[in-house]
Amino acid sequence: MTSSKHTYRATGALLLLAACSGAKASTLAKAVIDTLPGGIPRVTSSAPTAWNDPSGGGLLVEEARWSGEDGTTAELGEPQSLAVDDGGRVYVVDTKPAVIKVFAPGGALIRTIGGEGEGPGEFRVGFIAVRGGHLVLHDPRLARTTVWDTAGTLLRSWHSSCCYWTDIQLDRQERIYVPSMVTVKPGGERHGTPWVRWSIEGVVLDTIWVPYRETGKFWTIMSKGPGGKNSMSMSTGVPFQPSLTYALHPEGGIIYGWTGEYSVVRSGTGRDTLRLFGRAWTPDPIDDARRRAELENRIREPAKTFGEENVRAAFKLEDIPSSLPAFMNLRVDQSGRTWVRRHVVADTSRAAFDVFDSTGAFLGPVLLPFQINEWGRQAWTRDGLVTIIEDEDGRPTVVRMRLAFSAGKH
Repeated sequence: MTSSKHTYRATGALLLLAACSGAKASTLAKAVIDTLPGGIPRVTSSAPTAWNDPSGGGLLVEEARWSGEDGTTAELGEPQSLAVDDGGRVYVVDTKPAVIKVFAPGGALIRTIGGEGEGPGEFRVGFIAVRGGHLVLHDPRLARTTVWDTAGTLLRSWHSSCCYWTDIQLDRQERIYVPSMVTVKPGGERHGTPWVRWSIEGVVLDTIWVPYRETGKFWTIMSKGPGGKNSMSMSTGVPFQPSLTYALHPEGGIIYGWTGEYSVVRSGTGRDTLRLFGRAWTPDPIDDARRRAELENRIREPAKTFGEENVRAAFKLEDIPSSLPAFMNLRVDQSGRTWVRRHVVADTSRAAFDVFDSTGAFLGPVLLPFQINEWGRQAWTRDGLVTIIEDEDGRPTVVRMRLAFSAGKH
């Protein structure tokens, strides 16, 4: 069977963004759609289709930041998770002590919800999501999921699953996505990562599976106890090697991709393929200085526990690839755009993204003027990002960023 092919150009509001950015039509590409066997569309872009300019595309511009006054309820201690509702209110799970703090879009504290403990409405660890009038928190330590309304009224909670410390999702159908652990028997086949979908009333609906793909080499360290027996061990992936990464989608289902190639899969269940998309990509080389710096960075913490000599014997420079993967991770914002985070080649003080629209067309590159965590403490909104960073004094600080364009200037 042969595939059919056609091209299209991003339209409507996206073309307005391109005009605002000063992009010239002659510099923009057209996304090409191939129809694969089974009717699956594959969208490929040779270059940006909606915005581009000499300085590289769009920019995430700061709109607000706050950390809360010291000694007050608004102060952030050890924030763990955050979410943003349709009104721009920011919900932050703090863990010192455990409580949810609700801030107005500009940073004023509105209220607190929940608290430290194991009783009704209490938690030890919290990962949250918000949609409409509902706020959901999953506590992997207590293996419990709790629902409040956004005014702070406790509605219900139930036993769910334990042990998986990661962000959760509340999609547009108000299905709650909670990760679950699977024990694989020796020699058994790994099927991937299961996410149980619950109704807002606490009823199990189904399970979606993130596909499993074996990552390459791991570094493993072991320490010997009395009698020469292994007493402690740890394993970590080799930096810059390809891996499978994924994100939950607000419309339901997931997106995922293998970072050894620039291709992303949109899936409804993890077992199906609704769409594939990506862009032209040539691997960027990693110079030896960066490889050595990454090696030393990875050695630093384990050396405190296992001893530097032991760690250096396990962590080998020659294991680190000489070129960068296609991307680091994936996120989907509330408009359905996919943010593909790239490895920065030169200016590592900033974070770089490729942005794709909901159809899979590559809109263009976007820069964030500072670094953020690879995982967690982020909420992607309709027009940008809210994240938590540390200020120059090491204080946790909420920062609200908006996707913006100017006439070729950032």
